[in-house]
Amino acid sequence: MQMFKWLSQFRTIFVTGPQRSGTRICAQMIAHDTGYEYVDENDFGMDSLYHLSSILENKVDLIIHCPVLCRHIHMLTDENSAVVFMRRNVEDIIASQKRIGWRWEKLELSRYDLTTGVIAEVKYRFWDEHQRSKIRHAFEVQYDDLRLHPLWLDMGVRGDFEPTQTTIFPFRLAVDGSGLTYPIAVAGITQVDDIPGESALLCKVKENILMLNPTGIFIWSLCNGKNTYQDILQEFVREYKDVPVSQVQLDLDKFLSELVSRGFIRFGNSKIE
Repeated sequence: MQMFKWLSQFRTIFVTGPQRSGTRICAQMIAHDTGYEYVDENDFGMDSLYHLSSILENKVDLIIHCPVLCRHIHMLTDENSAVVFMRRNVEDIIASQKRIGWRWEKLELSRYDLTTGVIAEVKYRFWDEHQRSKIRHAFEVQYDDLRLHPLWLDMGVRGDFEPTQTTIFPFRLAVDGSGLTYPIAVAGITQVDDIPGESALLCKVKENILMLNPTGIFIWSLCNGKNTYQDILQEFVREYKDVPVSQVQLDLDKFLSELVSRGFIRFGNSKIE
């Protein structure tokens, strides 16, 4: 399912809103669906317009994750770009901020010339009253609607995630803390030959069906309980040597997250001999 494929009509998509409203995972979902390069706020110092402008000058087809720049987002867009603004229940945002110990409320309020208030409410009010009407291509996404995307992970899976973590794998530790995890494919696979010009595998687990393209087949073949996550990453980097390692790792994490969340693979902490 490609919820956000339609956004590929724009050359740059900015994803913003209050912190803890789902901006990062939404931006990664859009990158997944459009094939655009994902640019995290940490890549340009979160609030550095100078560093962001240098990225925008040299590249196109970008997904820019930028909640800190929410105050200025209406000044960054043009006719070839779009803004995706995240909407989430304010109480849920506050609860998420408390869960991770988020402590930047005063700094964020100062961007709006305020010293008190709930920053999520401030951002939503400023967006509704001043910003949205100034942006030619402005779209709102409800946090709960992200559940429909294959990259979505339920709270039971991500309850102990780190603040910037959106997939299962950024820290890649086994249950025993060894750092070695062994992906194991648990689904049956069926060869599909009726796709013109393509080799594909059809994977079935209960009611879940997943069609794998050649890249997916390559990763799937390595999930044999003998390779660690790092083994698979190294093979993937070797296979796609012309792609930046950071992008290869992000793509691999997204794909494995989808396989795990849909029940196609599991992880063990011991090697299958």
